[in-house]
Formats: sequence, C-alpha cells, structure tokens
Amino acid sequence: MNDSGIPPMNRPDIKRDDKNMAVLAHLLPLFGFMIPGLNIVIPLVIWLMKRDKSLYIEHHARESLNFQITVSLLAILWVILKLMLVGLLLLPLVPVIIIVVLVFMVRAAMKAGSGEFYRYPMSLRLVN
Repeated sequence: MNDSGIPPMNRPDIKRDDKNMAVLAHLLPLFGFMIPGLNIVIPLVIWLMKRDKSLYIEHHARESLNFQITVSLLAILWVILKLMLVGLLLLPLVPVIIIVVLVFMVRAAMKAGSGEFYRYPMSLRLVN
C-alpha cells in the first residue's frame, strides 16, 4: 500500500472474476434509481460476502458503499430542504448532480475493470 492507503495500481495478480465483481459493485447500484435503498444494499451485500476473500473486491465494494451512502444522505437532505421550500431553489442542479454521480460510477467501474484501485472524490468514508 502507498501513503494514501490505496494498494499499487494495475496489479497483474487480480483475477478476471474479481474485476468483474468489482465492476458490478459500482454499476449495480444504478438500480437504486428505480428502487430506493437498493443502491446501498447491493454494494453492502457484495462487501459482506467478499471482504474476506479478495482485497480487490473488498476495496471496490467498500468505496461503492461509501459513495452510495453519501449520495443517499445528500438526497435525503435535499428532500428535507425541498419540504421547507428552500430545496426548490436547488431544483435546477438536480440533473447536473445526477450526471456527475453517473460519471463517477462509470469511471469507477472502468477503473475496476482495468485492475486499478479507485477512490470516489467527495465521498464520506463511513465504512472502513
């Protein structure tokens, strides 16, 4: 591991199945847009099932879980503000935020698929 706590990038010893599971940990939370809460449950299940078997999957599932918790907390905060009518001022930013979240998730999945360790920017680190 380096100073940032992230293991070296592009390790050749990472199995293809581990890479695929790491990609799924980043992309499957997209179902959370259709079924609320699923965006947290999916990476949580992957993290709990695979954390002792693969450092690579554990890292990516934990990062995905932390990011999804952060996004969910921001969505809850926005709903509370909307109920107080302050959130209506932020309504034009919602499409921009959704696009940014999607870009982060796809970028993380691409890094996971190429064998790199990735950390989401601007994400709370609640699960260690």
